[in-house]
Amino acid sequence: MGSRLRCLLILLVVLQVVLSQKKDDLKEKRDEKWKKKDVRDYSDADVERLYDQWEETDDDELEPDELPEWKREPPPVDMSKLNPENPEEFLKLSKKGRTQMMFATVAGNPTERETETISSLWHSSLYNANIETQRFVSWR
Repeated sequence: MGSRLRCLLILLVVLQVVLSQKKDDLKEKRDEKWKKKDVRDYSDADVERLYDQWEETDDDELEPDELPEWKREPPPVDMSKLNPENPEEFLKLSKKGRTQMMFATVAGNPTERETETISSLWHSSLYNANIETQRFVSWR
């Protein structure tokens, strides 16, 4: 009785190995077919599979300066150097390296076209100084 049970277990193990190899072969054939597919014919599922493969093999961490702004560690603020009577200094230190909004009003009474021209000049000047800006012109 013991030898029959042993033979049955060996048969089950061999069957499991054969079936898993068969499954791997089918998966390999499917992957080969997918790899030969033209990129223009990719479906959403193909793109998702490609993205998953990319993420699985991507072990590199981004450098701190390559991270998006909201994921970067803020620079430490030395509270001992702050003057409590100068809130602008605290604001300057706490916003260092962060995106800031600035609002400007064009003096005089310019037309909408003149306002666009002036803001465009400022935008290009800041761009030339390596300061990335976006313009949003609001007309009364």
